[in-house]
Amino acid sequence: MLAEERQQMIAHYVDEHQICRVTELCRLTSTSESTIRRDLSEMEDRGLLKRVHGGAQSLQTFGQDVAQQIRFNLNKDDKLAIARLAARKVHPHDYLFLDAGTTIYEMVPFLKEISGLHVVTNGLETALALTDAGIDCCLLGGHVKRQTHAAIGATTVSRLQELNFNAAFIGANALSPAGFLTTPDTEEAAVKRTAIQQSQQAFVLIDRSKFNAVTFAEFAKTDQVTIISRLEAGDREKLPVNIQLEEAE
Repeated sequence: MLAEERQQMIAHYVDEHQICRVTELCRLTSTSESTIRRDLSEMEDRGLLKRVHGGAQSLQTFGQDVAQQIRFNLNKDDKLAIARLAARKVHPHDYLFLDAGTTIYEMVPFLKEISGLHVVTNGLETALALTDAGIDCCLLGGHVKRQTHAAIGATTVSRLQELNFNAAFIGANALSPAGFLTTPDTEEAAVKRTAIQQSQQAFVLIDRSKFNAVTFAEFAKTDQVTIISRLEAGDREKLPVNIQLEEAE
């Protein structure tokens, strides 16, 4: 198979599935990982897709969420490092909001040793993990979104407006150079925005694959929250100037 033909196949597959892993593309094209990684690098340079750790993401996902089961397996090492640092911001007997982000979910094992926590979440998987960890947990009601397993909608927002938190931990799909934090869904954005308003401190946990990007619905600016992320060489150039940043190791 010619490289051009293979790359056309890859581009079509990535756009169709929104996000995919290198191993999937190896099976699709019957080629090696090294070949696929070289293709992805060339295709990113040509503006055909965006590379993420372990795979590639379509540039046509401006208003679409990636399925939860796929997001859990992406950028795993970065998510764990970010979650570990985020948990250090929590104090005994705090009242917390954890949203349905997969990086937020990774915080739960690090919270087990902190006594007296009271946690509210709109994430189904996060609620189950908190319960299994023996952490006091309240799951917000609302319409459950199929892609992200998050409770959203007027019921969710209304209940959040009645609550106050020491800290909120929020996920994001994109961080723009202008300092806007965004997510594809306006109803998820409303939940995130409300949780930030109801909290003394708000932390947004975001891995580096989401820098220098934008999706449909804005929920905060970087001067309203503290960003927790893990950086590599050159990442600071992609970040807005007015950012409050905590770097994970």
